[in-house]
Amino acid sequence: MKKFKIWGAGLILALAGQACVSEDPFSSGGEGTLKLSAEIRSEITTRAGDLTSDPTLRDKCVVYIETSRGLIRKFKGLDNIPELISLKSGKYLAEAWTGDSVSASFGSKFYRGMQEFTIADGDNKALSLKCNIANVVVSVNPDALSLGITDLKVTFSHSRGSLEFTEDNIRDAKGYFMMPNADKNLSYKVEGLKADGTPIKKEGIIQNVERAHEYVLNITAEAGGNNQGGALIKIRIDDIPLIEEVVEIYGRPTIEGVEFNIDEQVVGIPGTPEGEKNAFTDKIVYVRGYEGIYRLQLRGGQNFQELGHIIADLNLIQSDINKAELEAHGITWDGPNDVYDAATGKRMAEMRITFKKAFFDHLPQKDTEYRLDIIARDNQAQPKDRTKTLRVATSEAAVEVKAPVEAAPAPDPENEPMAVLSKSATLTGYVMAEDATDYGIKYRKQGDSEWIRVAAQTTRAARTEFTVSLTGLEPNTTYEYAAYASGYDDGEIQTITTESVFVIPNSSMEEWGEYQASTPLGTKTVKFPGTERNFWDSGNAGAAAANDILTEPSSVMINSGATSVKLTSKECGLLGIKKFAAGNLFAGEYVRTDGTDGVLSFGRPYDGSHPSKLSVYVNYRPAVGSGKGANDSYIASGQMDQGQIYVALSTEAVEIRTKSSNQKLFNPDDACILAYGQLTLTENFGPDGGLEKIEIPIEYYDRAKNHKPKYLVIVCSASKYGDYFSGGPGSTMYLDDFELIYDK
Repeated sequence: MKKFKIWGAGLILALAGQACVSEDPFSSGGEGTLKLSAEIRSEITTRAGDLTSDPTLRDKCVVYIETSRGLIRKFKGLDNIPELISLKSGKYLAEAWTGDSVSASFGSKFYRGMQEFTIADGDNKALSLKCNIANVVVSVNPDALSLGITDLKVTFSHSRGSLEFTEDNIRDAKGYFMMPNADKNLSYKVEGLKADGTPIKKEGIIQNVERAHEYVLNITAEAGGNNQGGALIKIRIDDIPLIEEVVEIYGRPTIEGVEFNIDEQVVGIPGTPEGEKNAFTDKIVYVRGYEGIYRLQLRGGQNFQELGHIIADLNLIQSDINKAELEAHGITWDGPNDVYDAATGKRMAEMRITFKKAFFDHLPQKDTEYRLDIIARDNQAQPKDRTKTLRVATSEAAVEVKAPVEAAPAPDPENEPMAVLSKSATLTGYVMAEDATDYGIKYRKQGDSEWIRVAAQTTRAARTEFTVSLTGLEPNTTYEYAAYASGYDDGEIQTITTESVFVIPNSSMEEWGEYQASTPLGTKTVKFPGTERNFWDSGNAGAAAANDILTEPSSVMINSGATSVKLTSKECGLLGIKKFAAGNLFAGEYVRTDGTDGVLSFGRPYDGSHPSKLSVYVNYRPAVGSGKGANDSYIASGQMDQGQIYVALSTEAVEIRTKSSNQKLFNPDDACILAYGQLTLTENFGPDGGLEKIEIPIEYYDRAKNHKPKYLVIVCSASKYGDYFSGGPGSTMYLDDFELIYDK
């Protein structure tokens, strides 16, 4: 896949081609199971220490299982990972994230782990996924405080954040950086005052920093220097690979029924002979806990208390329990016994409780259910609890009546960002009534009285689950919805709010401003679209060194208002050297000039909505190529130039570096890119003297189903191959009235 740039007086931007489509990874027919656990290495240190697990990391942990086609499983919170996960035969990637992904922080840490695995037919595989710290760590050697420098301040930074160490925190603070995709280096700056009040300032770069490394900045006096006041200082950076202390994070105790679902009511009539309808049967419950079971309580609800039953509140892990008395009530148990968990390589304790038919038959008939809490606490360093409730109905009046029809809760915009769009929504419902024939979802705008009914489109799991698509909705509007089924009461009313429609700032190019930029030839005035540099920018800052301009307002061709934007490719001269430069416009920021190269940020903060197209009015007139490109696969001499426009939605701003030694270009296949669309213009476009509307379809990748877009990228170039100094001087593109189109 080729990667394209736009050169503009030392500035290179990035364009890219189409995304690749993966093959089906599954072999035919086979199936297996996975038992997945995770370890979070929640501290990093250069010395051994006693570490304990952090429960907040467990709750925040998000685990993904992916194939080459995209995400197939997602679990939030380690305690919510099923005991066994069924998977088709094939190759997979398991990945886990937890903590806080903050660009720069003194306290927020981020952890990540991933591992590939394969499932074959009949496999029962165990996988332990280790999450290690993903931060770059910085600190300042506190010996610097003894040099006599006053107002000492050390600042570490990259393109998205910075941290300041001062006399107040140098002794014990550590800084944690998440590195942007494009950044490989950290900058540092040391400032302070000598004893005589003269300022000290030293700056430098820590090259090619690595995760799980601590970079310690040492400030020392040079030989012959004056330690009293830091007359002469020097800087040394120690790169210390950190020893990662493993903190083993395991699940809470498990409480499961054997051949029955403990979360569902146990129903029967006391005294009914075994084998007959409505007879109770023995129920076995397994309890397992890591590092042993510290406590196992049976705590009866009010009905048991009224009976004076022995299980009103009983701890099975104590020596003075009268087993014979408990067995007389129909309850037996054994354990705890040691078992080995192959997934974690960890010892577990297991107990088995049997509630015999006699236990249930001894319960008097009641119009309400009996509730017996089973409470387990394990013996880990930070003990964890789990409670399950055994619910027993001894009469028809006590039997739980399930709602005949119900709608699933409103989709979470963070985890299911494409379920509710600007003009449509996909909702799920459940039908419990076996004889229901006409069912679906009804909805209305909040405040309206009339309902609109939409019949179920698909059904799964023996007709108990169905989906419905709502269309024709209004953006940024709250709707009420509920499940319905003919002949039954409607389900509970819930709400969703549709996405808003993002309006591109200064979309018609009416507003223009200026700012002062540093160039190799001094400070220059640079023109940009807008009154503030908060959305659009261009390569004008690079071209300004040659006293030239590539991107400017124009009143020659407009669709609305008084101005459009004109992009012109030129041969720009700098110190007698001329190079081809492409006219360009992009949503983002020209960050700085690195020598004669550019550092840019593509993408502006975005509202998370999901447009289907980018619309813009265009006039394009390519010029004949100069033939100065790298080879004829670009724009050869005499060949017509090409223009390009592309749009992308991303989870983060995309850092662009044009210097060949540290190059980072835009790639639509990067993991942060959720959607992409592009158009290449290979000939004249639009009528002479006028603009013509184009619409660029936006294609969403599979990963967009689970990640919300946070940045909008738009890039336009009058010369597609300007990065190779290849194109036609004089190629011109006019643009007006950008708009995101929402069909759904």
